[in-house]
Amino acid sequence: MKFAYPEFLYALFAIAIPIIIHLFNFRKFKKIYFSNVEFLKEVQQETQAKSKLKHLLILLSRILAIAFLVFAFAQPFVPSSKNDAANQNNVVGIYIDNSFSMESTGENGSLLNEAKIKAIELVKSYRATDKFILTTNNFSIGDQRLLSNEEAIDRIEEVVISSNSRNISTIYSRNRDAINSSDINNKSFYLLSDFQKSTADFLSIKADTLINSFIIPIKATEISNLYIDSCWFNSPTHLLHQNETLNIRIKNNSKNDLENIPVKLYINNQNIVPASFSVKANNETIITLNYRNKTNGIQQGRVELRDSPIITDDIFYFSYSISDNINILGIGNNEDETSLSSIYATDSVFNYSNYNVTQLDYSLIKKSNLVVIYNLEKVNSGLSNALKGFVDNGGSLVVFPSNKIDFDSYREFLSLLNVNYYTTLDTLKNKVRDINLKHPVFSNVFDGKPKGNLNLPIVSAHYLISKNTTAFKNTILALKDASPFLTEYKVEKGSVYLSTVSLDNESSNFTNHALFVPTLYNIALLSQKNYPLFHIIGNNSTVNVSRGEKENVYHIKNKSLDIIPRVRNANNSTTVFVDTGVEKADNYVLDNNQTKIGLAYNYNRSESELSYISSVEMDEIIKSSNINAQYIDLTNGTIQSALSDLNIGKKYWKYCIILALLFLAVEIVLIKIFK
Repeated sequence: MKFAYPEFLYALFAIAIPIIIHLFNFRKFKKIYFSNVEFLKEVQQETQAKSKLKHLLILLSRILAIAFLVFAFAQPFVPSSKNDAANQNNVVGIYIDNSFSMESTGENGSLLNEAKIKAIELVKSYRATDKFILTTNNFSIGDQRLLSNEEAIDRIEEVVISSNSRNISTIYSRNRDAINSSDINNKSFYLLSDFQKSTADFLSIKADTLINSFIIPIKATEISNLYIDSCWFNSPTHLLHQNETLNIRIKNNSKNDLENIPVKLYINNQNIVPASFSVKANNETIITLNYRNKTNGIQQGRVELRDSPIITDDIFYFSYSISDNINILGIGNNEDETSLSSIYATDSVFNYSNYNVTQLDYSLIKKSNLVVIYNLEKVNSGLSNALKGFVDNGGSLVVFPSNKIDFDSYREFLSLLNVNYYTTLDTLKNKVRDINLKHPVFSNVFDGKPKGNLNLPIVSAHYLISKNTTAFKNTILALKDASPFLTEYKVEKGSVYLSTVSLDNESSNFTNHALFVPTLYNIALLSQKNYPLFHIIGNNSTVNVSRGEKENVYHIKNKSLDIIPRVRNANNSTTVFVDTGVEKADNYVLDNNQTKIGLAYNYNRSESELSYISSVEMDEIIKSSNINAQYIDLTNGTIQSALSDLNIGKKYWKYCIILALLFLAVEIVLIKIFK
């Protein structure tokens, strides 16, 4: 225990005043004579004992009242271990959370406004010679520069809401490096945030025990948010005049049930489907909107609702394309394959061409969306390498073997693709038994789950395939002995569909069966370049495009923005880092005068989930982690008083005043009430 003003302790000599008054009682007593005092003696003794106790209690209360009044002026405090450090030069890191969740309402407006006020108070509580490092979620150039008091306050006042969202561990790591770059030994780091559970990953922090961290929560008075979480289509393919089914997930992060909330769907800025929905408190709902594609090309869509105070998650953008045609290349030993041409050559959406393998120009392969090889007894190395590059860059390949193949040739070819290869020909009669209805090839073929015994293809001869581990595979059709009939393999960015039967009628009746057309038709539709429906800002998204003969500069643009993204070229493809420089959610286009791709950007929905770490949970986190941190709750105080307690010590002068008044009250009670 120490005193801020110890010279006031001399006033303790005033305690002698009530003692002197007690010892020298100047009251005069009058004698009264009684004829017989025998019966009054016991009462007199009892009254004198009570009177002595009362006077001693009054004396004690007066002494304590004077003593605590003197202590209040002397201002006692318990010194903090940081008291010596407070008198040295300091480097102070300050993190202000400026993510979207800080738009919520607090006691003094938005949470960001409260955080800025407290940060300015924090800066003013330090000395003019101390240095500051201000960090926000933006990670701007110059964030790690040492600032003076005035520079730090100016930077704090300029902080605005940002679309960026960072984990606390990332924030701590960045500030730790910046603080440690200074030669000043006394280091502190203050975090001002609402500390959402989605981003407050304190247990992932690699702490520096030389940095004193202080966690200052900025609490919202009302927790309520309605937002669009995501959207997706039932079908992965999109065609002109096709009926689309768009699913939208909406979350209600509030304590109230919401009913008949309007929602709007826009396609290319045209309001397509107005609708409404209801959702329970702290729950979610999925609504379905149906419409028809009316134009080819890029379709830029958005879904809107209205909610406050957080409005940045009330619009969800998406984008997809409808191709004019799909390029399909058939490669076989025949001039034409009627079973394939009957599917692809008669539909305007497909641009089908067929070549004999001996007359094939390999440059046609990389210009195709789908390549079908059929009835080849051998696959030469040149064709194998061309097809390998085609699949790696996102192409789709269908393999129908000949009914008499060179097993070594096919083993080398299929092993190059990292898929199972043919081992032997099984001539036992068989039949297709299982259909993978969840696979996209058959997702829109059947209306519900088929009932009863289906008339499925019959197989007279089929190839058995190897059992070795390969790329990710998914059986589409299987025979009754569980051996595969048609299997899909995911290879790099593309797909390989491997059939165990040829297209000849001698092997099976598949080409004449009702399943043949929808199977090949949907495989062709799935071969379209399928770019992400949307991107999340800050997730470092990329898009892979085929390299053209003339590579022009790519631009990401809309009506208000035109930026050149970073690209990386490799083999026959180009990787475009489409997240470069995009900070505003909206619909954009990736364009290089040869290729146009629709892009849609949305803000990270982790900021929309308004679930915060409580003080009890924070205490547990601090205890279980190795971070050198203290939790500062400013519910009943200011940041200056909290820092004063931390740096100077715990002050007790207020308690001394309360005790002095208490003992004065005790004295009054003893005098007035207890006669």
